[in-house]
Amino acid sequence: MSTKDTLHIKSTSLHSAECSDIVLRTTDTTQLVFRPMLVDNTNDKRAAVKGTFIFRRKGKKNNWEDVQSIPFSSLKKDEGYKLAIKSEELLFLFSELSGLYKLHAQTGIPLGSSEYIRTNQQFAELSTMPQAQVAQFLNANKSVGADLLSKLLTWTVSSGNPTEIVAKFLTLGPDAMKKLNVAFGIQSLKAALSTWKQNQHSSDEEFWQKTLSESSFVLEQVFSWPVSIIKGKAYVGGKTVENTGGSIVDFLMRNDLTQNAALVELKTPCTALLGEKYRQGVYNLSEDLSGATMQVLNYQHTLSENYNSLTGGQGNLFQSFKPKCVVIVGNASQLTDKDRRKSFELFRGQIAGVSIITYDELFAKTEKLINVLELPAKVVTEVSDMPF
Repeated sequence: MSTKDTLHIKSTSLHSAECSDIVLRTTDTTQLVFRPMLVDNTNDKRAAVKGTFIFRRKGKKNNWEDVQSIPFSSLKKDEGYKLAIKSEELLFLFSELSGLYKLHAQTGIPLGSSEYIRTNQQFAELSTMPQAQVAQFLNANKSVGADLLSKLLTWTVSSGNPTEIVAKFLTLGPDAMKKLNVAFGIQSLKAALSTWKQNQHSSDEEFWQKTLSESSFVLEQVFSWPVSIIKGKAYVGGKTVENTGGSIVDFLMRNDLTQNAALVELKTPCTALLGEKYRQGVYNLSEDLSGATMQVLNYQHTLSENYNSLTGGQGNLFQSFKPKCVVIVGNASQLTDKDRRKSFELFRGQIAGVSIITYDELFAKTEKLINVLELPAKVVTEVSDMPF
């Protein structure tokens, strides 16, 4: 007797389908199998399975071949067939046929060729448990539940038609969906924050370009209005007739409500913010910070000059009404004393048209957002009711 992990079903008509053989007995050279067939029985819908017992032998190529059978009509008087089935074989047959009856009751006759994975007994029992028992089991085995959910979600996104599966989530109701959305959002924010903490000393600009592209919700916190990325490493004009000197901004973004563009220039967390001391209590800006500031302003200028050619007349892509400019650079932790902090703040507070934000400030906003989202509902309500 053997069990297979998969069950193959192939329809032979709208009302019948062939199923995988159920192997009841095997020796080195012979097999006894039951060959089932699903049917739509018009007289009794419950009688959905019929089949045939068949002996098989190994052929010359080591393949199983059906033994030629003798019809009942060829039997002489007082002759007959006798087929003995052992108790464990009969129990196995009963179990397999029960599965086919259940499948037919749930799906009817599957059209075309289908493959089903047989579940083990524990999983089958879990799938039929009442909700309260499932919750009790998973609460006692949280790691099992987490692993199972991870596998189910992976299967969902890799399946041919995830829309049908995702629709099941909507049946949970708006409150449950809200909780799930918040949970997914918090975990995404935590993953981005973890990336920052592990890589805050990285001077690889391409790494930060990729990280902020994948965690766009972190980048969006720079702005006070809803925003989305149009393109990373976007060309904003400036080439000569010799096709040289083009301007490539790290992120071209757009206000989702007004469609106005925004430009983001990246340096790295390791980029110096200040240079040498100029006078008592005053520090020069670093060459990288002043250069990045002038560069993003130049991008703003070239984008406005080349707007029509860049958009090809498609005004619905974005608008260019003196686009907002942002430079993300360095770490505020470099500002180790009051004079350094003063010099940096005086510069970025007075420069028109450009917002300068450091990496640690950006991710500190992410951490504060996580803390707010994780506050108990009652606390959030109390905070939101404050008049200021």
